[in-house]
Amino acid sequence: MQSHVVLLTPTVILYKMSVPNVEKEKKAFQDVLPEFIDSVVTTTKIKELPEVATWLKQVLNYVLPGGKLSRGLITSVGYKMFEEPEYFSESTQHDAHILGWCIQMMHAVFFVLDDIADGGTMRHNKTCWHLQRSVGVYAVNDALMIQQAMMDMLKIHFGKLPIYNDLISYFNEAMYRATMGEHLDLSSNYNKHTDNIEIFNMGRLHDTAVNKTGCYSFKLPVFAALLLVKNGRQLATTELNELCYGIGRLMQVQDDYLDVYGTETITGKNRRDIQEGKATWLSATALQLCNSAQLSIFKEYYGSDDLEHVQRIKQLYDELNLRHVYEQYELKMYDDLLHQINELPHERGRKLLTGILNSCFKRVK
Repeated sequence: MQSHVVLLTPTVILYKMSVPNVEKEKKAFQDVLPEFIDSVVTTTKIKELPEVATWLKQVLNYVLPGGKLSRGLITSVGYKMFEEPEYFSESTQHDAHILGWCIQMMHAVFFVLDDIADGGTMRHNKTCWHLQRSVGVYAVNDALMIQQAMMDMLKIHFGKLPIYNDLISYFNEAMYRATMGEHLDLSSNYNKHTDNIEIFNMGRLHDTAVNKTGCYSFKLPVFAALLLVKNGRQLATTELNELCYGIGRLMQVQDDYLDVYGTETITGKNRRDIQEGKATWLSATALQLCNSAQLSIFKEYYGSDDLEHVQRIKQLYDELNLRHVYEQYELKMYDDLLHQINELPHERGRKLLTGILNSCFKRVK
């Protein structure tokens, strides 16, 4: 069995094995944010509408800071790790920071809309944007404005470079796949009146995770970073693509687990999968293990806001020993992904991806 690095704190320790000073890397990335936001709100289109510029700056200053910033950090550190030392440049590193913040803008678009759809109240340990005074459903328009500003930034900063068309292709793929994955997620709710128990299948959960999480959270930042690397396209292999999707699947399974067994003050998210009747790894696994009596309990109480019903489902999970089943499943996924990483040809890339995987393993938020 492989040795495992268990991260016991919620601090974002990305790249534990590969970056000597994580906090320095994170600070360098965060230091670019004021410049990046100024770049967004001083474009020709925005400058013509000062009121809009003021509002968009307020939006971005609220939704971009905070959280793990993992997607942006994967991009900025990814360039440093994949690039050969003789070709590394500070100018391109700055480009990687800008590109990372563009990806963080995409993340902001998705979580602003997701919080509205899910009725979320907390995000990154603060009140969701749509619950701010004078925002409400106008947050939908704010999300669209963030998305278009992101596309503007890509054109302004990378539009004259040979990588631009590939970059736009990666961003479009990630946005499209994420919306398809979100559809699968939002339409995967149990209704005991229609008894749509067929939604609880691992194939559907796999498709949801690959599209909703794997593509834009891992493939996009890794493959975008490779566009900045000399001869980086040669490293953008099918094997790397599948690895990114696999880490996305791991993250989604963990999210499902943390929704039930995590601590809300640490995760910074609502815990409502049981109440909403969501098809998750926990619920699908429970159905694989249930006897007929337990199946009846699941169908009766899953998808109810009644706290006693929620507690009965949690009790059922405990009866099925799902904590232990999850731990074994997470360990198996970790070992399989580590094996895939070790098959990659680029040594520093292996170190980077091993660090990303170790930062995910046993995470608490």
